[in-house]
Amino acid sequence: MKYASRKFIDLIQGATSKWANWDPPAPIVVGDYGMIDKETGEFHAQGNIYNVGSSIDFPRDDPALQPQVQDRGDDEFIAKSWGVTSKTVKATPEANLLGIGNASLNFDLEFDNNKRAAVLIMYKPRYTHLPNDERITKLLSTSPDELKGKYIVTQVISCAAYMMYLSDTKKEKFSVSLSSNASVAPAVDVGGEFSFNLSSEAFSGIFRKGGDPKANYRPLYRLQKPPPKFWERLLGRRGEVHDDDMVEKWHDVDPSWDPLDEQGEEDEIYDAELHGDFGVFNDGYPDDDDDSDY
Repeated sequence: MKYASRKFIDLIQGATSKWANWDPPAPIVVGDYGMIDKETGEFHAQGNIYNVGSSIDFPRDDPALQPQVQDRGDDEFIAKSWGVTSKTVKATPEANLLGIGNASLNFDLEFDNNKRAAVLIMYKPRYTHLPNDERITKLLSTSPDELKGKYIVTQVISCAAYMMYLSDTKKEKFSVSLSSNASVAPAVDVGGEFSFNLSSEAFSGIFRKGGDPKANYRPLYRLQKPPPKFWERLLGRRGEVHDDDMVEKWHDVDPSWDPLDEQGEEDEIYDAELHGDFGVFNDGYPDDDDDSDY
């Protein structure tokens, strides 16, 4: 499937407003700025606002301006598109993730037929985000030539283990377990001290995973851009920052491609009724009011 990455990313973005990293071991960090490759859906960083070589002079000794890290104590984070039903089955209290032979978490997944669907599961998610500090806004405003027209990574959700699955266009049902056992499907195992394993080798979709307590996988991130008049307003002021220019008010980046067909190719002539999408906006993306299960 030529456009698997774009299809997966598109489905996850439509459900969460966040962007999936098709290659989670590859570093995407808070403060990266760049653009999305329209062909693959992947983010290409052109720099980072915190880099020493950047034209933005961040105070290195002020922790309030550095990326903020938060551990909410969650065991898992699940992002899934329309067409996926999931159920988390907790292990017994005696189960030890780094022990021998016992699964720590189990997930029952069911995929509807006819349309592709996507699911991303992360173990022990950690949240890193750009501070919502007006000084950040002022500092960014000093570099319009470097940042104008670029997207900025404002949040990264990292983890010690992940699995991502892009289903085929047929009904499927199987379980996924996070364990220290050897993989049931060795051909897709990437190693590590623990990993996600499928209950069946007969899956027809695309399965990717990774697990290593020493690793820092980054499967999901938030990509944003300042409001349309951000640069104009700042150029006309003398240091004051409008509430609408604060990082928390920035706009989430939407896909730049047309609605995709089941192979991930742009479907330029899109008929919602023909595709069975009755709860959609005119742009072909799911209506948030219909996404209560996400």
